[in-house]
Amino acid sequence: MQGMYDFSQHITWNDRILKTIFGFLETLLSYDTYHFEDYSKVVADRFDPEKKAERRREIFPKDCAKAFEMGVRLVMKA
Repeated sequence: MQGMYDFSQHITWNDRILKTIFGFLETLLSYDTYHFEDYSKVVADRFDPEKKAERRREIFPKDCAKAFEMGVRLVMKA
């Protein structure tokens, strides 16, 4: 993604540390989320409110379902 920071190295490093400590790890990344409840009330020219709203409608529910499924798997491992 142009203009976005690449956090993959940081995430990989954290995953390794946490897996060493806890023995089991899953990672779920949910990004490009809302920063504000109402973009009309703030000056945030860097963000496109329509794209944020579209992503929240289309992608965020899928991320929530993935998080729920991950929670089920983690409970089963405990």
